[in-house]
Amino acid sequence: MYMPDFDYVGVWSFPIMGPDAPDDAPTNVVEACQAVGRDLQCRWQGPDTYMQNCVWTVSMLDDGQCHLALDAGPRPKDKSAGTSSLIGIRCVGPHVEQSAQELRALIAGEVRDELAGGFPFVHWPIEKDRFLMPSLRDGRAVWVVRSSNHIVSEIGELCPR
Repeated sequence: MYMPDFDYVGVWSFPIMGPDAPDDAPTNVVEACQAVGRDLQCRWQGPDTYMQNCVWTVSMLDDGQCHLALDAGPRPKDKSAGTSSLIGIRCVGPHVEQSAQELRALIAGEVRDELAGGFPFVHWPIEKDRFLMPSLRDGRAVWVVRSSNHIVSEIGELCPR
């Protein structure tokens, strides 16, 4: 795929779930990415995939728009050769002026769609046999069972700790 050259005013990379992030990175974007990263650790249906070493990259344009990437890091030593790395995920559209809650819902939806549409196919997140949908409800980013409109969890709190 052809990707045009962009002049970014800032590019930051940080671990999928944090807590580390560059000091000058947009806090709301980092917080939203890391919340989605925490939720990516559970409720999968698909190939045996590791994500512990994945890295978010946020690239900001001069108008405040961001390009996001989630890429696999090195395979952990304790994972077998039969485990696959997370497919690279790209997202265009988040804006640094959006709230962390709006960004959580937007990024979660983009990642969910990318995983479901790529190969190998990954169904995430799921509640029993249904996809959960990201939504913004009363100013909170949440995972919702679409058929019943039931809120399952806030985005970033889906996995038991």
